[in-house]
Amino acid sequence: MVRTWGTEDRGEEACEKCGAVYKVTVHRFPMRDKDYFDCNDCGYRMASWNDTEGPSYSQIKKGSPAG
Repeated sequence: MVRTWGTEDRGEEACEKCGAVYKVTVHRFPMRDKDYFDCNDCGYRMASWNDTEGPSYSQIKKGSPAG
């Protein structure tokens, strides 16, 4: 596991496509991280980053099956 320099709670974020809701926590790393996050329910690309800060998403509400 990569050691972090800190974390910050960024509240909740909903998927624009299906409405699934996620708790977002941002982690600060000593080196650049390049990655992305796709909604667990519909696959919509919710975020991408190439930075020393990277979010993690924990799903707290399922999205609409119709997306």
